Amino acid sequence: MCPVVSVSDAREKLSNVINEVAYGRERYTVERRGQPLVTIIPASEFNDLVTLLSENGVRSEVQGIPVTIHFTGERYFVSDDLFNLYGEGKTLEAARQDYQIALQEYHADLEAHADHLAPYLAEHLARLRQLELTATTDSL
Repeated sequence: MCPVVSVSDAREKLSNVINEVAYGRERYTVERRGQPLVTIIPASEFNDLVTLLSENGVRSEVQGIPVTIHFTGERYFVSDDLFNLYGEGKTLEAARQDYQIALQEYHADLEAHADHLAPYLAEHLARLRQLELTATTDSL
């Protein structure tokens, strides 16, 4: 666990905090009113994390669908292998929301053409209907 400092303490000791992070390999979490705002880490560690996330991604789930999250250092990308959809954003939450919008639009499009779908698209629609039923059941 890294040391926690308040915003005012971090401001007063910024030079020391930067030196400890840069040369002492320390990390600091800066908080305001007991809520963590940022964690200060060495630039090399940040670059390693960005490389790891951009090359390998992190497995997660959005509405029951397995997704991979990638980070380029500037933008997050959320994609799946099941429907070949993706979302992007400056924050992870924005990318997840963008993915959910793409998923909703895809579902609506499949529903609108349900009588004329190729077999693989009919399977996609069946899977989306199953996920929707599961989400409805889970919320009860």
